[in-house]
Amino acid sequence: MVFFLIYHPNVNKMTINLFFRALPAIALLSASAMVAQNFQKMPITSGFTADVIANGVGSSSISTTTDVDGVSFAFVARDYKLTSTSSALTYGIPADGIINSVVASTPGLSFQLGNLSGNNSLKLSATGDNGTLVFTNPSAAFKLYMLATSGSGTSIVGATVNFTDNTTQTFSNINLSDWYGGTNFAIQGIGRINRNNDVLDPSSTNPRLYQAVLNIDAANQTKLIQSVTVTKSSGVGIPNVFAFSADAYTDCAAPTTDAATGITANTAQISWTVPASNQTTSYDIYYSTSPTVPANNANPNHSNVTGTSYTLNNLAPSTTHYYWVRANCSTATSKSAWSLVKSFTTLCGTIVPSYTNSFSPFPGNCWTSALSGGDPDTGPTGTSNYWYVNDFLNGSLNPSARMNLYGSSKAGWLKTVAFNLSAGGYKVKFNYGVTEYYGTNSSGMDSDDVVHFLVSNDGGTTWMILQTWDANNAPSNTSNEYTFDLANFVSANTVFAFYGSTGSQNEDLDYNFYVDDFTVEPAQLSTSEVNAPVKKAVVHPNPFKDVLYISDTRDIKSVTVTDTSGRTVKTVEGSVKELDLSRLNSGLYFVTLYFKDGSHSTVKAIKK
Repeated sequence: MVFFLIYHPNVNKMTINLFFRALPAIALLSASAMVAQNFQKMPITSGFTADVIANGVGSSSISTTTDVDGVSFAFVARDYKLTSTSSALTYGIPADGIINSVVASTPGLSFQLGNLSGNNSLKLSATGDNGTLVFTNPSAAFKLYMLATSGSGTSIVGATVNFTDNTTQTFSNINLSDWYGGTNFAIQGIGRINRNNDVLDPSSTNPRLYQAVLNIDAANQTKLIQSVTVTKSSGVGIPNVFAFSADAYTDCAAPTTDAATGITANTAQISWTVPASNQTTSYDIYYSTSPTVPANNANPNHSNVTGTSYTLNNLAPSTTHYYWVRANCSTATSKSAWSLVKSFTTLCGTIVPSYTNSFSPFPGNCWTSALSGGDPDTGPTGTSNYWYVNDFLNGSLNPSARMNLYGSSKAGWLKTVAFNLSAGGYKVKFNYGVTEYYGTNSSGMDSDDVVHFLVSNDGGTTWMILQTWDANNAPSNTSNEYTFDLANFVSANTVFAFYGSTGSQNEDLDYNFYVDDFTVEPAQLSTSEVNAPVKKAVVHPNPFKDVLYISDTRDIKSVTVTDTSGRTVKTVEGSVKELDLSRLNSGLYFVTLYFKDGSHSTVKAIKK
């Protein structure tokens, strides 16, 4: 049975009144807090009256004391098993009792349930029943969030917030939806169990726990909240209250981050705003390639920044970066919470080989397949897509790029990322082949069909043909390797492309041309190079923390640092003695020294 939320007009009126009463002295601060909340869990030390969550191994009647709904059904935790050999559950309340709310208006809000093996619910069966949940650590707050549900129908409760100075604030007409089908849920798809027979009732959408917000009056926002008393007012349902969390009070509001601007392959400018009431002295910036919100004690990438904008440098190209800003204030709360997250993706940059694209994912980072028309003299003229991902030669579970050549008047391009070949001494190679469209058998090529492998020294403005396949030299249906020595190609903006054309005639052949494991790497040394003295890169300390020193700098022309994916993260021209790599994440990097005689040497370096 599904019950629906009952509308009570007093709820909206009360919320509005509470908000406007907060305007006089702290209006701007409160408004800011709604933008970048400082969420904190409020662990409960006492007040739960029932264990309604089955967990561990054994009958649910043993691991719970009662039900949620009055008719024998209880919640179930993910670690619950009827016997030690029972299958593990794929649903249920998290075993650690942490509920991460999915309500869109409160990103980052989470709740801590009580002990799953002890009482974990304030259950209010009859109208007039009440109980008080006492917090382990009293805290001041702009808002309280209550995590609750109602079994066997909707119910209405009241809440009295008790402050440590013995004053209170009362909230009435708080609607709790039935644990099946209600809106504004913090978590859904928990599943339940019948305490009478241990029959599990799984669901991807039910039961549900809901969150309700209690807006603390401006006059009370600096007071420590000791406990909350909840009373059932009316309704056929059975209220169960499980947890509280707070948007904690602060007199140092978090900034509001703006969208990044001036984004390049290696830089981006971020900016932010703060309410005029903030007594801000400086700002801290934290950025990462991970969307994980930094902890309050996380070390920022940049500290004590003045002004409300900053340019991030030495970023990895074609990478999504996430950033947060917090304020440092001269008031009692010295630091704000981190702002809400913003992100940007750096542009594609040139890559210093070695590099391989195995076409998983397709077409590859910073490759382009939506190019069509034209020819090697004109370059592409359209944006149709003729190259797609396909198992190599139609017979292996190995993704590759392929173009289906059939019919007439189709021309498709597959363009690579840009490479910096200025150091010289590279080669390009890849595997290729042709099969019929549906199978693995061999196929010829129509008389006016053609596939070119092209190179451009100017980033794709002009093109040169390196290899052509047509009816006279159609590839086989086995893997063929193509290799080309790039000794004469030393551009810092080199791009390759595969161009396929069905020509103007339709001669009925229907086949696929495949490309796999596209690689640009150093070529083998010549005999003279082998006999010549080899200059080697020597850096220290290794592993390093922030700065990497170069032992011998006399013949160095430039230095490039790349990460394990081949992306250039730092380039320095000239005879540099040390590299400041403090802004890089921990991990493995390749440091390449380019010498004045044209040679180069690469060494691995690990940042702690």
